[in-house]
Amino acid sequence: MDSSLPVVLITNDDGIQAPGLRALVKALVDGGRCQVHVSAPNVEKSACSHSITPRDNIIAETVDIDGAIAFEVSGTPADCVSLALSGSLFSWSRPALVISGINKGSNCGLHIVYSGTVAGAREACINGVPAIALSLNWVRGESKESDFAAAAKVSLPLIYGALRNVQQDSFPKGSFYNVDIPTHPAENKGYKVTRQGTSRMALSWKPLSVQKRLNMVKQNGIGIQLAQLGLAASAVGARRQGSIQKAPVVEVESDGALESKGTGAGQKLHFRLEASEEEVGDPGEDFDYGNLHRGYITVTPLALTTAVEDQIHASAASWVSSAVELFSAL
Repeated sequence: MDSSLPVVLITNDDGIQAPGLRALVKALVDGGRCQVHVSAPNVEKSACSHSITPRDNIIAETVDIDGAIAFEVSGTPADCVSLALSGSLFSWSRPALVISGINKGSNCGLHIVYSGTVAGAREACINGVPAIALSLNWVRGESKESDFAAAAKVSLPLIYGALRNVQQDSFPKGSFYNVDIPTHPAENKGYKVTRQGTSRMALSWKPLSVQKRLNMVKQNGIGIQLAQLGLAASAVGARRQGSIQKAPVVEVESDGALESKGTGAGQKLHFRLEASEEEVGDPGEDFDYGNLHRGYITVTPLALTTAVEDQIHASAASWVSSAVELFSAL
């Protein structure tokens, strides 16, 4: 590895074995324009947002990836980037660029709130390091793993452009780029700078019956693992809560209208969060989601602070004033 080349740190939220990360690493290594280092979660951490691990030990273990220096980390994407930038993991503490991805699934609109991929780039930005988040609009039954190689290829102009800007000290301060790549990367209509839209997945909570939970365990083939995890968790919980008296826990059927049936203390209900593949929200001419689905590679600048329009500030000031005045009059 040529030490004179700029250092690029790669992370993700799909885990270090994910094909998106591996395709990106290979493209950069083959390109030969940078040193590639990896600090990524040891398991999938999708939708973990910008969570960190402040009270538990983090383990980093070396992983063999051709042409790169890589660690798998028992933490979140934000943990992975924070640890890498601390100077404790690698011989450096400030890479030229941090890239998070390539994520399996787009991260348009309000997805950035939930996304661990975007959080990896944001954590770099918090620490003053230029960053890019990359996501592929994966469609179940249509996309294939080879699409990640194509996605990495169309990302290279943006990555090399960012490295050039870093060398010229012209990469925008206090911001980072969220890049979404269409389902068929090689057939894209070009690169388009967009604004964050309001698109999001439709979420619903489904109550689970005892029988349905048993069927799910059988289908996934993880009954033994769950039992082992349950025993371990019970042992840890017993040590932590040994001095606390709790009401006995009774598992009940959770099949809807729960409150009307009455739920006494100690009853355990089971639910499952399901997400529709259909998006809701305004596609917009300038927004990321609409342009992505029109075939563009969308480049959305994001900042660390939330932009609030003057009208909202004025409305908030009026609301606070009236609320305090009303309370004082009581």
